Amino acid sequence: MMAELDQLEDRIHAAVGLLEKFREEKRRLETENRELMDRVHALEVAAGKQAEDLKPKLQALEDERIALLDERRVVAKRVEEMMSKLDQLHKAVHA
Repeated sequence: MMAELDQLEDRIHAAVGLLEKFREEKRRLETENRELMDRVHALEVAAGKQAEDLKPKLQALEDERIALLDERRVVAKRVEEMMSKLDQLHKAVHA
């Protein structure tokens, strides 16, 4: 009976040791989790600020893109007109 009680006491001490180990690991993981959450929050704030900082640049690039497309259309129209005039000159010369 005493041997069984000693075994039970050893098991209880082992269980208490495991519980302490698990509690410590839980505290460590909770601390790590809070630190990671803080880092994520800081990164989200920084990303939001960068996005706000980029809005004017993006708008300027979009405006420039639109202006270049308009310019491209004008140049394409002029090239078509010149090709038409060249075609007319070619016909006039060879007529």
